Amino acid sequence: MDNSGKLFEGDVLAPDQYLEIFTRTNNLEPEQELMLAILADAIECILKYCDEPIPMRAKLFKEAQEWLFDHQHEKDPFSFLNVCEILNFDPSYLRRGISAKIQARSAQLNQQSKGKTDRLKRVSGRVKLRSHSGHRSRAGL
Repeated sequence: MDNSGKLFEGDVLAPDQYLEIFTRTNNLEPEQELMLAILADAIECILKYCDEPIPMRAKLFKEAQEWLFDHQHEKDPFSFLNVCEILNFDPSYLRRGISAKIQARSAQLNQQSKGKTDRLKRVSGRVKLRSHSGHRSRAGL
């Protein structure tokens, strides 16, 4: 029972160590927040618009893809590599992950399009090819 008092003794901690624990923050500097927002927007544009035929969305996808995979502008302050370096992200890991997501989405869309059958539709005396998914909605009847 002589050691029971030592059970509740505190660890020896220098004042600098104590202050370091409570002054440490995970908050980002404003420039880092801007860089994180740029990175998040680029990733969102790539994943949302990778299969969009609409010209504006295709343009957003292309710009984001060029920024993410471009190796020519590595010296620019807001280049993908510099943003990743400042935020302590591994750029090759992000690139691999985004590429894998794009490939998975393309494979999913290809699989969905295989399930559809093409049907001929006569419009104004001309034969027109239309896509058919195998079921009709009641509104179309």
